[in-house]
Amino acid sequence: MGFLTWIDILFLVLVCSHATKQIIFVSSFRPSCADHERMALVQFRRSFLTNCAISDTPSEYPRVKSWSSEKNEDCCLWDGVECEVETGYVTGLDLGGSCLYGNFPPNSTLFSLTHLKKLSLAFNDFNYSHIPSKIGEINKLQSLNLSYSSFSGQIPSEISKLSELRVLDLSNNGDSLANSQRGLKLHDPSLEKLLRNLTHISQLYLDMVDLSSTVPITLTKLSSLKAISLQNCNLYGELPTSLFRLPQLEILHLSGNKDLAGFLPEFHSNSPLKELHLYGTSFSGKVPQSIGNLAHLEQLDLCGCYFSGSLPSSLANMTTLTVLLLSNNNFKGEVSFSITNLTNLESLDFSNLEIRPRELFSQLSKLNNIIYLRLAEMKLATEIPSFIANFTKLTYLDLAGSQIMGPFPKWFANLTQLRQLYLENNQLEGPIPHWFSQFTNLQSLDLSYNNLFGKFDTFFQLKDLRNLVLSHVNLTFPNSGTNSSLPKLKLLELAYCNLTEFPQFLQYQNELQSLSLRGNNIKGILPQWLVNITKESLLIINLSGNKLTGFEQATVVLPWTHLEEFHFAGNKLHGLLPSPPDSMKFYDVSNNKLTGVMPKQICNARSLISLDLSGNNLTGQIPDCIGNQLGESLQLLNLRGNNLHGTISTKFTTSCKLRMINLSQNQLGGELPRSFANCTMLEVLDVGRNQINDSFPSWLGSLPKLQVLILGHNKFYGRVLYQKSDLSFRFLRIIDLSHNLHTGGLPSRYFQNWHAMKVSKEEQSGSYNTLITFYFKLGVDYVISQQNFEYSITITNKGSEILYPKILKVFRVIDLSSNNFTGRIPDDIGDLKGLQALNLSNNNLEGRIPPSLSNITDLESLDLSLNKLSGEIPPSLSQLTTLEVFNISYNDHLMGPIPQGNQFNTFDDTSFQGNPGLCGSLISQKCGNADIIQLSPPSVNSDKSDDEDSELIDWIIKSLGCISGTIVGFVIGKIYITDKYHEWFMETFGRRRT
Repeated sequence: MGFLTWIDILFLVLVCSHATKQIIFVSSFRPSCADHERMALVQFRRSFLTNCAISDTPSEYPRVKSWSSEKNEDCCLWDGVECEVETGYVTGLDLGGSCLYGNFPPNSTLFSLTHLKKLSLAFNDFNYSHIPSKIGEINKLQSLNLSYSSFSGQIPSEISKLSELRVLDLSNNGDSLANSQRGLKLHDPSLEKLLRNLTHISQLYLDMVDLSSTVPITLTKLSSLKAISLQNCNLYGELPTSLFRLPQLEILHLSGNKDLAGFLPEFHSNSPLKELHLYGTSFSGKVPQSIGNLAHLEQLDLCGCYFSGSLPSSLANMTTLTVLLLSNNNFKGEVSFSITNLTNLESLDFSNLEIRPRELFSQLSKLNNIIYLRLAEMKLATEIPSFIANFTKLTYLDLAGSQIMGPFPKWFANLTQLRQLYLENNQLEGPIPHWFSQFTNLQSLDLSYNNLFGKFDTFFQLKDLRNLVLSHVNLTFPNSGTNSSLPKLKLLELAYCNLTEFPQFLQYQNELQSLSLRGNNIKGILPQWLVNITKESLLIINLSGNKLTGFEQATVVLPWTHLEEFHFAGNKLHGLLPSPPDSMKFYDVSNNKLTGVMPKQICNARSLISLDLSGNNLTGQIPDCIGNQLGESLQLLNLRGNNLHGTISTKFTTSCKLRMINLSQNQLGGELPRSFANCTMLEVLDVGRNQINDSFPSWLGSLPKLQVLILGHNKFYGRVLYQKSDLSFRFLRIIDLSHNLHTGGLPSRYFQNWHAMKVSKEEQSGSYNTLITFYFKLGVDYVISQQNFEYSITITNKGSEILYPKILKVFRVIDLSSNNFTGRIPDDIGDLKGLQALNLSNNNLEGRIPPSLSNITDLESLDLSLNKLSGEIPPSLSQLTTLEVFNISYNDHLMGPIPQGNQFNTFDDTSFQGNPGLCGSLISQKCGNADIIQLSPPSVNSDKSDDEDSELIDWIIKSLGCISGTIVGFVIGKIYITDKYHEWFMETFGRRRT
């Protein structure tokens, strides 16, 4: 092609100039937005306040402030508004992060924008409003994003009418699933009904929406789905494996659904899957070798599941992986794949896995892109691994609880990019190096529970530091020189640091959200300056285990505006009980010296999850609101050890969420309220040591989760009647009816029904029984509070009172002592082979000691004293190798030789006194050979009548001519339940005597 002449160039210039004029002409006549849509937007703006000062997200700004109500304004030019070029209709509205605050009007003018195709109101605060049903009128919507905007309540069914939806994001509204009042739920319609009309949906985000359902099969038929995120949704059942095979699925997030089970299928090489997150589910089985076929997978999170077997070698093929998180599973053996192939790997978590660390370390040293590394709870038994020195990009390091020892190595000073560092619960020793002050990027640091010492002002130069945990570290604090230039902490924990006063640097910490100084020796009053500086910011305060007596300024209501947790247990607080603010979730003032009545204002704290007022001297009655007003949120109620009186008039509704009720050691009378039966989540009920006058509450047998029932030391009377149900008290494992007025035979029908007591230790995992665990996160991946509700029990066992701070799931106890039970001990009690303590003492039981007791292989304490038992001690009881306490004293009619061998050789004569017919090496009455022969008549048939047994016993007495023993006083064992509220970072503890 030849060159263009000047004439050709001139012609092109003229043509282009004409075209440009045409474009300008066309654009200048683009229709502006319609008046009714402009006014609708203006009215919508007026519905809310705009205040970015209360936002923690720096990227937020109030887009609507640029909107004007002038008539000549074109709303299509407004920030966040998108219009259709040809018509001027508003088709898109993006107000994400616009600092909107207020209740969302049910008749909002927003719903008159019927041409909208995209709507985002994410990252605003609509004050837990319901999503208006009128949203279904915007029927052209293709994208709807209401995430992180504090909506609550049932998702309206009208959303299912939005049949053009491609993207639906309703995730992360409300606080958490722990408080269902503040969050979205999808019950009616269910998820299945919602999805029926959404046939074009490609992205579905419902994280933190309470679905409480199985995964509907409808979801597996939506072939257009590219992203599914249903994290923390209370899903249960088994996940259909066909969901993994959706042809376009790239993102599958199901984390946090602990009751959702399933297994990984065989994967095909054509799968487009990029992200798979199953953290905290009940998925199990092996990870298949075919997982290596996922050629596009970038993120794999299987943490906290039940996967087992060895790690598949095909993981080495997944070279696109940037995130590999496998912690807290049952993987074992060697790392059989080459991690060095995963050159794109940035995040790795092998915490709490039984794999060989040395082989792992040699491979990890060859990676250089790691920015996130977790090797917590591994038995490393080494110094801080030297291969970490290569990870100069590292921003997150967690080696907590991994038996790390020795001082900090010098090379550690080079990890200057670190933002989060967790080294707690190790054996690090020596000084905290001065070069910690050079970690200027640090945001979260935990060095607690090591053998470290140092100066607290080492951390004053870390201006980005927000979370600092130095519990059980030997620190020296500056007396002066602290000022407002210090880092603004949000979380500070200095538990067990031998503090005797409040550190002065706290005077400048006006952004604190969580403060823990528990377990120190701080005396006197809580200073007013600490209240003033934290009044608006503080969410959690833990001063338990000090010697504080009260507040500098007397308070009727706790003075912090937004406080959610108040832990003041084990101090010397006196005076009246302060009322919690309405925002309170955990309120613990146990074991103080508080007096007076429970204030009625406590009824306003409708977010309460745990209320522990035990171990004080509170008087009066239990407020009625505990059941009806607080029952929908309250899960732990502990009023033990006060001076409360009157009847328990509280009425619990069917929405009761309580898991533990402890009203023991008070002066409560009357009958048990029948409304306890409405608390279907109840696991522990303790009303021991009161003055309750009632028959046995067989109606409690309908509670499906009840495990611990303590009714001892009251005035319960009559026979222990049985409800005709195979499920009655099915999961009961601790029952105490001691020191009451029960009559009739032992409840043998219940013995047959207590299936949880039929499981031995070997057949039952030994994990602790914990009510519930809550996590509150502050910053990136940092737990600021982890509250565990655990049952503890004080029991007269093995000859003395022993405190079990946690009740193992294998712990089983029956105490029916000090009643007026009559008749025989039934043989089927031997079926309860998981029992550890059985106390039937101080009754009027007759007949023989059943040989079937030898089947209770876990039995540690057996007390049958102060009854009318007869016959010989079954020789088979000597097979109980775990038996430490055995008491059959004062039955009068027992006789014959005491078994020998195993545990019986360890008992002294007090176990057998008051039985003149017994003989053996353990007591003064020895058995001769003739006597032993005489004591071996044909075995007594269990079908014999009591008269026949009496004749046999009389014959034995006359044949032996045994002399009477001297009767001495005997103290009857007592059993009672206490509870203790254990907090985050509780040290390992075992049994201790009290």
